[in-house]
Amino acid sequence: MTTPRTGGSCMPSYRTQSTLALSEPEDHVRELTDWIEHASVVTGVPGAQEVWDNAYKWLRLAQGLRTITFDMTYDDGGMCSVGGDFDDVWTEMMGEWQLHQVRLGYLRAALEGFVRLLHPDTAQPGLAIEIAERQLQQHAEALPLHARAVAEHLGTHSPDRAWDSAVPVATGVAQAIALHEKVVHGLVGLPEPINDEDMKIYPAGHAEVCAAREASTVLLLGIQLLMAAAVKEDRVAAFDDKYLLDGMWIPHASGDSRWVDEEMPYGEYLAVLHLAPGEPPEL
Repeated sequence: MTTPRTGGSCMPSYRTQSTLALSEPEDHVRELTDWIEHASVVTGVPGAQEVWDNAYKWLRLAQGLRTITFDMTYDDGGMCSVGGDFDDVWTEMMGEWQLHQVRLGYLRAALEGFVRLLHPDTAQPGLAIEIAERQLQQHAEALPLHARAVAEHLGTHSPDRAWDSAVPVATGVAQAIALHEKVVHGLVGLPEPINDEDMKIYPAGHAEVCAAREASTVLLLGIQLLMAAAVKEDRVAAFDDKYLLDGMWIPHASGDSRWVDEEMPYGEYLAVLHLAPGEPPEL
């Protein structure tokens, strides 16, 4: 099951572009999992491969997540039809919201596993991502396309948290983890529908769904940055070439994009794997 695109105002433009749009989390995590599968940690530390494999399994679990099923019906034997319709809408809402929440938890576990391996002296994942982000900036390497925009959007869901524009992905990772912590500890209210007029649009819960979705994407981008920095340090190696089955649009240095429908090194693919393929150019 693919997560439905709910309507409403919380659909950032970077997800709706005709080319170079950012993939939905279920597609994004699939491509990142594929990248990790074709890479390996390069270190002489005992047990490193086991830690790598365990983090990969958490990522694989996130990739395998398809649907969360709820039944919010409260059958007291005398419920009116209006109440039943409300519970049907609530059931749909809880399924989507929790799908993103569960994926967020799996991605956090994967990220923290890779951080423990690559930055054993760093207690906070956000700090490890900051180190990677600043390292890549020093080498004049751009952030993955849309990374700043995603982090900034997540910040609109967490207005009470400090923002560091110099390291947007690291800031976004810290916000995503804080969001997950609030849910884990029961510090957020459960969203519920205002009414049952539309079975697919949830005005009362759309912000919660959106925040969890973008938080998952921020963690995925954080893992990409962590891997990119580790590859540059020769601490992680990527093997083989990525075959672009249906082709995809790739950002060009000129600011435009080019269509690629052949193989490319996995090392290069790391920078673009989060982009939706898009429609091929007309012949």
